[in-house]
Amino acid sequence: MVLCTTPFEVTARNIARVLGLADYPFLTVQHPIGSCTLPELKERAEVAYRQALPILLE
Repeated sequence: MVLCTTPFEVTARNIARVLGLADYPFLTVQHPIGSCTLPELKERAEVAYRQALPILLE
């Protein structure tokens, strides 16, 4: 599973398409994460978790 921040989503989708995995599910969170406070990082982790759960349960 791949997690990327929103500015890199287009690049990630293009790489997946080139590799023949156009429908590959990505998790995306708001950019940036490197300078987040702990509460901000926890919020982004919750967003990623909510996106990942249905993918993992398929």
